[in-house]
Amino acid sequence: MMACPRRVVLVALTAVFAATLLSPALAVAENPAKIFATSCAPCHGKQGEPNAVFAKQGVKNFKDPAWQKATTDAQTEKAIREGKEGTMMAAFEKQFSAEEIKALTAYIRTLGKK
Repeated sequence: MMACPRRVVLVALTAVFAATLLSPALAVAENPAKIFATSCAPCHGKQGEPNAVFAKQGVKNFKDPAWQKATTDAQTEKAIREGKEGTMMAAFEKQFSAEEIKALTAYIRTLGKK
């Protein structure tokens, strides 16, 4: 007995939809805190404040009101996307979408308020 073609299509579409929803990239995109925890916190600290060793090497302190005031969202997005030559800051444009970078920038802004 053959399956109904409509049922086959419905099952296939359901599988594709479920795989899309369960995709790690989408799950992370919905939660910039997870992106920060896995990709930024190792250098910038869990709360956005690097340890003394990283701070001496120029790693930015996102809790610093002066940094928050002096740095625009566009500058932060560019640093995430392109990295910063001559520093430890790597480029993440291949790892994250433009939307993820914007969400991460907005999350970094919240660290200055904690």
